[in-house]
Amino acid sequence: MKIIIIGYGAVGSVLTKLLLKEKSVEKIYCLDIKFLKKINNKKVIFKQFNLLEKKKLIDYLKEIKPDVVINTSLPKFNTNIMECCLNAKVNYLDTASYWDFDSNPKAKVPYKMEQLDYNESFTKNHLIGLIESGVAPGLDNIFAAETASYLDEVDYIKIRMVEDTGSKEIFFSWNKDWLLDELNWKPLVYENGKFKLVESFGAEEEYEFPNPIGKRKTYYFAQDEVGSIPLYIKTKKLDVKICDNNIEVSKLLVALNLVSDKKINVDGVEVKPIRVLSKLLPDSVPGEEKRFPKSIFAIAVEAIGKKDGKKKSVKYSVVFPRQEIIGKMGIGANFISYPTALSIKLFAMHINEIKKRGVFPPEALDEKIRKEIIKELKKHCKVVLEIK
Repeated sequence: MKIIIIGYGAVGSVLTKLLLKEKSVEKIYCLDIKFLKKINNKKVIFKQFNLLEKKKLIDYLKEIKPDVVINTSLPKFNTNIMECCLNAKVNYLDTASYWDFDSNPKAKVPYKMEQLDYNESFTKNHLIGLIESGVAPGLDNIFAAETASYLDEVDYIKIRMVEDTGSKEIFFSWNKDWLLDELNWKPLVYENGKFKLVESFGAEEEYEFPNPIGKRKTYYFAQDEVGSIPLYIKTKKLDVKICDNNIEVSKLLVALNLVSDKKINVDGVEVKPIRVLSKLLPDSVPGEEKRFPKSIFAIAVEAIGKKDGKKKSVKYSVVFPRQEIIGKMGIGANFISYPTALSIKLFAMHINEIKKRGVFPPEALDEKIRKEIIKELKKHCKVVLEIK
């Protein structure tokens, strides 16, 4: 395989190192506007690129002819890269949508998954556009489809997550600006055939995760997967709730409107509160994650419904290694970038086996590939299946 990775940041750099361990990967081409640190490996080629220069990117894709282009840069570049992939006739994979409000008043989903606009074009060109294929969204979409497959009728799909650094100190495990922007979104839920927006951090629920996590309080949080899963899996209800040890700080930022992107006048100067906050908060620096060795990330996906006329619950839980274990891998990853990069790798390694064409999220993958991804995941982290 030849793979192009666009964006050599927290996730792209880790993904590169994970892909290097795959014998079937012949070359990895890493594209970014700048590189803070490069690795020395003959299978990896670094190329400086400005993603706004589409013709140059198209020409490069035509020259390399990769099996897949993986976008680990910010979602705002999704459509640019997809158009280049279409022109060059290569497959595409990303981790999240830009997730802005849909301007169409008749839209079924309030937020727009802009990548789906390219479904017809990708289908006509016999191309794959596998979107939302990180850990969340991504891996949890796979488990939503898998848990639902055990049931005849699905009443409720619960997606629950834990992000715990074991500290009250602020630590950005991801792009700071993108995380702050997430706080500005209203969470989406699905009930009785309709999508609706709810208040952030509402509907507190104590949820049971596997050891070593146990019971945690979870709250509504904005996540892309709510907008796609009900389009592919028949369920009456679906929501995402998260447990974060810095939840009180997040609540305060939202309550004070500090994550708003609407301009306000301050002493005659118009500013966006979210931009001011971004400048005030510290950037995470490489190696900082070592200060939080107990950091851990986990997801649980539970489908509740009926099987043979009887009520049944099917739940998959995934607990990823703690930061202290990830640190020993020597890949420069933190407790979020490792699960994300690992999930992307699992999806990417199956890209040539996908028969479906067009643009679609992971829950649309066929059962065989879904089960292969779960089987491979079990080699890297704790996966627990509970049927009640």
